[in-house]
Amino acid sequence: MPSGDLASLRGLAECQAGVVSRSQAREAGFSDFAIRARITSGAWGRVGRALVLRDVTQTGDLRMAWLLAFNTSIDSVITGPLAVRLGGWNLSGRELIVVDEHHRPAGLSNVHLMRRASAGMVPRRDGLRIAPRRDALVDTLVCTPLRRAEDVLDVALQRRWLDASDLKEIVSQRSGPGRKGVSRLRHLQQRASSGSRSEAEHQMRLLLRRTRGMWVANYAIRGSDGTIVAEIDFADPHLRIAIEVDGRAFHSDHRSFERDRQRQNMLVLQGWIILRFTWERIVHDPQSVIAEVDAAIEHAKSRLIG
Repeated sequence: MPSGDLASLRGLAECQAGVVSRSQAREAGFSDFAIRARITSGAWGRVGRALVLRDVTQTGDLRMAWLLAFNTSIDSVITGPLAVRLGGWNLSGRELIVVDEHHRPAGLSNVHLMRRASAGMVPRRDGLRIAPRRDALVDTLVCTPLRRAEDVLDVALQRRWLDASDLKEIVSQRSGPGRKGVSRLRHLQQRASSGSRSEAEHQMRLLLRRTRGMWVANYAIRGSDGTIVAEIDFADPHLRIAIEVDGRAFHSDHRSFERDRQRQNMLVLQGWIILRFTWERIVHDPQSVIAEVDAAIEHAKSRLIG
């Protein structure tokens, strides 16, 4: 039985995360009989239409991308969370999404096929056809369940991968007869435009009216020289209670994080009680927000009396 050029095929597999196509094995001199024999012996694995050389196989996103490439049509494009990660954005998710204008069936189960044009897609140097990360992110928003899409959107807003104006442009680009997912994107666009920091502060102001505190918005804390060293979203200066509000797209890089914590520690050392509330809690759990604020008020009053 001719063994074929195993060294050549292994070298190719090393460039493709341990995955080769059946046609690549044939081109290396392996007959269908030889391929079946190696699969039976366990030396090779078969995943759909693709072959995995077990002695050079790799794990991770790149391996999954090659498996998808060999289990879909030659002009299909890998998109969704997998493409987002391969593009450099760390988005969790195991959904397998592929763009195929002709919607030809995939050789793997649980692959979502999107029927939209992929013309103009430039293959990567290694031959994989992977959607740009923003397009892949949008495909994730369209193809996943609504709650998951909302969570992905929140992550994208927080990490500034896109903003409300980007979504407006995307909705316009993807609108048209027969285009699926536009209503979903419009819903997400509305969600992105809500929950801003200013809107979160407005909602918090309404809640604070139902508490027993005397609140001042954007209260400035000044140092001994009179300069402003901190500004609090809402404060009761007499009780020394500070309330900070985070909008849905709250983002803090490492430097901002450190500065925020230093500022918070300074306020605590000066005797302030600090409460922090997110947009989600302000909107979806207002009663517990009010209860926590009232509890802080009672604690501050007892501290003053004591």
